[in-house]
Amino acid sequence: MTDTPHPLIAGLTRGWAGDLETLLSLYTEDCRFEDKPFGLVHHGHAGVKEVFEFTFSMMPDFKVTYHRHTEIGDTAAAEWTFTGSFHGEFEGRRHAGTPVSMDGVSFMTLRDGKILTNCDYHNLGTLSAQLAAA
Repeated sequence: MTDTPHPLIAGLTRGWAGDLETLLSLYTEDCRFEDKPFGLVHHGHAGVKEVFEFTFSMMPDFKVTYHRHTEIGDTAAAEWTFTGSFHGEFEGRRHAGTPVSMDGVSFMTLRDGKILTNCDYHNLGTLSAQLAAA
């Protein structure tokens, strides 16, 4: 067993650490990025950039840690935990650096080694509870 992360996971880790160029290089031009619990769908590199900028505007210290990853043919899945300090409004309350953490999983369809579709699933109630308790 090796400690070297899979190239896709290594790229996603770099990308979600604030490297937009690396993140975009992992996605096809015609990709679809979905956040199922929030009901959001974004298309293409412009959509991925929008997700990236929105995320970092609310959590400047946003970080994703990947735990497990599997890839079979053109399908991949990765379990992750994100952490950050939330700034902004959520469910009618303003926050200025509330620490949050949430587990989730991404299911991806790949084309020529790049992400064509990315569907994120997580328990939005976890985030809501952390922000409500602050």
